[in-house]
Amino acid sequence: MSIVSVINQKGGVAKTTTALNVASSWAKQGKRVLLIDLDPQSSATKAVFGDQDFECTIYDVMMNQKQVEEVIVSSDRFGFDMIPAEILLSGIDIQLAAYFGREGILRRKLEPINRSYDCIIIDCSPSLGLMTVNALIASKDIIIPICPEYFSMKGIDLILSTLQSIRTGLGHKVGVRGVVITRYRDRKIAKEVIRQVREQYGLRVFDNYIPDNIAVEEAHHMHFPVYIHAPTSPAASAYMELAKEML
Repeated sequence: MSIVSVINQKGGVAKTTTALNVASSWAKQGKRVLLIDLDPQSSATKAVFGDQDFECTIYDVMMNQKQVEEVIVSSDRFGFDMIPAEILLSGIDIQLAAYFGREGILRRKLEPINRSYDCIIIDCSPSLGLMTVNALIASKDIIIPICPEYFSMKGIDLILSTLQSIRTGLGHKVGVRGVVITRYRDRKIAKEVIRQVREQYGLRVFDNYIPDNIAVEEAHHMHFPVYIHAPTSPAASAYMELAKEML
């Protein structure tokens, strides 16, 4: 079983869309997959379940002593299990500030279900606050989605700095499984950014780029993985191949 966080503190890089479609593609390949939504905006939760309300969420696991097994819900459309999020997560950093060992709460909470899944994917919030640190402490490695534009490099700097701080300050080493290129268009700037990511940071850039394809957003809003909503679209095959490459 591996736990991987999908992280980028910059919005608009298809982070949640990537988490959803990779998780669903892994499930389609026969893996037992759990997706955890750690974003107060609940983008992943809404993309899968629409406006459905949940009595218990990841907030209750972190704050109200709920067992993680009690908050897991299943999606037939996406083929995976999920722990939903809610807006109360937006204030959890302050609530957890006085807790001893607060950075490792999520890791401890997930221990009872570690053997129940082949893959656990954590969709982090677009920030580097305490909940994201919890995700990183729980994870073996991370996936960084970026749009191939010049300001993407600053985001990578910040993420790598955070990983180093966690390693130095908390003694936990988190690897980078790779960088996902999203909203790709065949332009000179995109190729230059990809070259810089490989050479400047020495990071793996996955070979399967996700094209700038309207089918991705349509699927998101229709509450389907893109391979079901638009099975012949370039994005559907790209996510399916990307998921295989990540494994």
